[in-house]
Amino acid sequence: MAKMLIDESVDAEASARSKRGAVFTIHATRDDRSLTTHRIIPDIAVAQARQLNDAGWRVHISGLGGREFKPSEFYQLLDHNRIG
Repeated sequence: MAKMLIDESVDAEASARSKRGAVFTIHATRDDRSLTTHRIIPDIAVAQARQLNDAGWRVHISGLGGREFKPSEFYQLLDHNRIG
């Protein structure tokens, strides 16, 4: 009998993607530089965006039908079942 290995992190990402149905894009600018990254888990997107904001970047997250979230609105993206 073959033993099946399950990668829980991949399973969690697939669950989050189907639950939210969106990709969250982090947009950051500072001086003449810009940075764009994509995340499927909103809590991870918020954590990365907060780090960039704390480092002096102007940041917003887009997702959920194209809506843009400013740093003061990031809490709206958090899954409060996992992060208090």
